[in-house]
Amino acid sequence: MIRQIEASEAALLVPLNAVMQRLHAAARPDVFHCDASEAEVAEYFAETLARVGWFALVAEVEGRAVGYALCEVQRVEGNAMNRARVRGFLHHIAVAENARRRGVATALIEAAKARFRAEGATVWATTYWVWNEASVALMAKAGLTPAITLSDAAL
Repeated sequence: MIRQIEASEAALLVPLNAVMQRLHAAARPDVFHCDASEAEVAEYFAETLARVGWFALVAEVEGRAVGYALCEVQRVEGNAMNRARVRGFLHHIAVAENARRRGVATALIEAAKARFRAEGATVWATTYWVWNEASVALMAKAGLTPAITLSDAAL
């Protein structure tokens, strides 16, 4: 079952996020760390979910959270250069290691896309690191194609 959670349920995301956070911190310790306490991470999620346009979906199996998607409906104002638009943005997606390869991530993405459409979005997007082969494959499977390249280097 996939459901949207309230900010008061943010602690559900903490153990699922820890898996993703460790992966990111190992690959890019210059950007990511695992120093925050569980309470601090839960507070971060609660504050994020209280923002306008943000929501989290949780996949549950037998009452246990096995995956989550942290999303935002972005309402972009038009200007002299760009058209106004509504875009769905997938900020995080994580699935417990023992629940992978069972369609959980795909189901979360489909539920997020349905919510994006319901909010008037005409496109959805995400970012992922090129070294994260699982994310590269998942996003290709979800129909995304790279649209912009961000490159970085230490100074």
